[in-house]
Amino acid sequence: MAAAPAVRLGGPDDIGATASLRWRWRVEEGSERPAVSLEAFTSALGEWLADHAETHRTFVAEVEGEVVGIGWLAVVHRIPGPEVWDRRAGLVQALYVVPEARDQGVGGALLDAMVDHAKAIGLQYLGVHPSERSVPFYRRHGFGPYERGFELRW
Repeated sequence: MAAAPAVRLGGPDDIGATASLRWRWRVEEGSERPAVSLEAFTSALGEWLADHAETHRTFVAEVEGEVVGIGWLAVVHRIPGPEVWDRRAGLVQALYVVPEARDQGVGGALLDAMVDHAKAIGLQYLGVHPSERSVPFYRRHGFGPYERGFELRW
C-alpha cells in the first residue's frame, strides 16, 4: 500500500463494498456459514443500514479508490438524568481491514475518524468489545478496561 488511507462516512453508494468486506471477514476468514448469497446479504444489509442510519454510522477507509477497511459507530441513547439530559455513548463495531492492508495505518485511521466523529456529535464515551487479537490495537489508541462492566452471555 503506497498511499495513506482516506477515511470518510459511508453512504448508500458504499453498500456493495461494505457488504463485500463484511462477508469476507465473517465467511471467508471466519467460521460462519452463509445462510444467504452475497447478493442477498448485500441487499439485506443495505436495507438494514438504511433503517438504522440514525444509530449506526458507517465508516470506510480507501486506498487509491479501493475500500480496504470498514467500521461502524453505534450510537446508544442512554436514559436522561436530572444533571445531563442528552446522555449518549458509542460502540465501535465491526472494524475490519483486509489482511493485505493491515499494519499500514488503515485500522488506526478508521478508529481515529470514529473517535473524532463521536466527540463532534457529543458522545460521552466509546466502548468496544475487542477480540483477543485486537486488544493491543485498542490499547494503543487509548482504550482501557472498564472495571464496572459485566456481561451475561448465553
